[in-house]
Amino acid sequence: MHPFRTFLPIFLPMLLSAEITLEQLEKMPGSYAKDFYIWRFFDQNITPAEADEAFYQIRSVNWKLIHRYAKKTKKPGFATADRCHRLGAEKLPTRDAACTAVALTPYKFSKLPRRGQFATIAELSDYPELLRWMGVMVDERPFRQLLESDSETFFEVFNRCGRAWRDTHLDHPLPSGVIDRLAKEKKFAQTLKLIVTDDRLENLQRSLLGIDPKPLDHRSVFFLAMNALRHDHPKLAKIYLADAYEKAWFRFDKDKVLFWLSQIDPERPWLRKLSESFDLNIYTLYAHEKLGTRWPRVVSPSFEKRNCSYDIGDPFAWLKTLETIRGKKRDTLIDYGRRFACAETEGHYAFIMEKASRYRTHYFPIPYEKAYEGLSVDDEALVLALARQESRFIPSSISPSYALGTMQIMPFLVKSLAKERNEPFDLDRMFDPFTNIAYARTHLTYLKRSVWHPLFLSYAYNGGIGFTKRLLTERNLFRKGAYEPWLSMELVHYDESRRYGKKVLANYIVYRKLLGRPIDVSSVVETLTEPNRTDRFRNR
Repeated sequence: MHPFRTFLPIFLPMLLSAEITLEQLEKMPGSYAKDFYIWRFFDQNITPAEADEAFYQIRSVNWKLIHRYAKKTKKPGFATADRCHRLGAEKLPTRDAACTAVALTPYKFSKLPRRGQFATIAELSDYPELLRWMGVMVDERPFRQLLESDSETFFEVFNRCGRAWRDTHLDHPLPSGVIDRLAKEKKFAQTLKLIVTDDRLENLQRSLLGIDPKPLDHRSVFFLAMNALRHDHPKLAKIYLADAYEKAWFRFDKDKVLFWLSQIDPERPWLRKLSESFDLNIYTLYAHEKLGTRWPRVVSPSFEKRNCSYDIGDPFAWLKTLETIRGKKRDTLIDYGRRFACAETEGHYAFIMEKASRYRTHYFPIPYEKAYEGLSVDDEALVLALARQESRFIPSSISPSYALGTMQIMPFLVKSLAKERNEPFDLDRMFDPFTNIAYARTHLTYLKRSVWHPLFLSYAYNGGIGFTKRLLTERNLFRKGAYEPWLSMELVHYDESRRYGKKVLANYIVYRKLLGRPIDVSSVVETLTEPNRTDRFRNR
């Protein structure tokens, strides 16, 4: 039997929108893909016993799965836990201490009126771990209480109370002794990030100037450097950047540090060193542009051959492929990758060949060309840039949050887009790259009513248009000033979107060149501080 076909007989009926069965689930390897099908199985007309059997096959339990499972099982506790977990602050307290304990978070507690807070404390008198942080939050001087609390209580309050409450009650200098104690804990990385990326926490930010970077990881030390720049301490920023460079593991992160050293100290050869990186990212693209040097090797494979006997729509075929290439050496990967030298598997080929090159050769395929018909070069470059970052053009990709297909579209969005397109709601169709890209194009048309710059569109595609609006209107980012707009790109508070946006923007610049309409890094980035050229949110 051909190695690419081993999983197909089992899953082909399911991929044609048939009902999912327990027998099929039992044969699936444990994975996020299997969890996705279990999540769908719970939405079918099944018995409680069938739901229970499927539940214990889940690899990674989440509230999305529990919500559907709770509707099917007769096991006690699940329905209550699901109902309580979903309660908003306006429903608290519940008169059921166990339910309130499940529902309660510091953020929800911060939304309660004073009377509601004390009623919640009274109801949860038998929950000492909750009483500790609630006691801090209801104190007349919560910051003082927070400083006197243990580290776990500090992080529970500070990291989870929400921006509004944090800005109102906690923007006071942190004593050095407290910082030294907290910095030893992993959760301090989140605390530090929240402080540095919030322009309203100026007192807290100033208390971070000059702290010892020794116990901190690369990301935290880099944030200290950005904080130093924001407060006009470039010499201190250089010290932090030197430490961040030594601690960085990924080439992308080392290049990021070199870029910032070049901005602070342009007389030193930092830019030249950055241009020697094997990686292709927004920082190295900038260096090559400024120095007039050549990019690392870029390949855009194109094959006319079709029908490689590989089902591009089967998530388990791709999982089998990943398992096959894991740990393999260069020559084995190259030989195996050649099996994917077909038009419909250009993404798979590129993925394997880039791995074989140890990521020294950068593959930018343009598969499924008919999917981009009617798009301008600018829009085509954006779609390709997003697809490369979302899935590497693997049509059967399923994320841990069940985003689907080439453009990684969430099921709730598939449903909305299907209605907008007057088409039946069918999640299995998302594994067809042409359908998936068509849905993404519809969504991007909606996003482009509000934002037009590829970076802001990438934020909106990843984090949502609401997130992007708040980022541009409430965070004081992407304004004119020292080190802008590069500094704002480092201070996006949502970790995934911060990195994602820079990756997509680099992809976009490469694809513009491949499509024959090159654009330089500087002009793309500089327009970010010009609202009339980027978004409608700042043009009111």
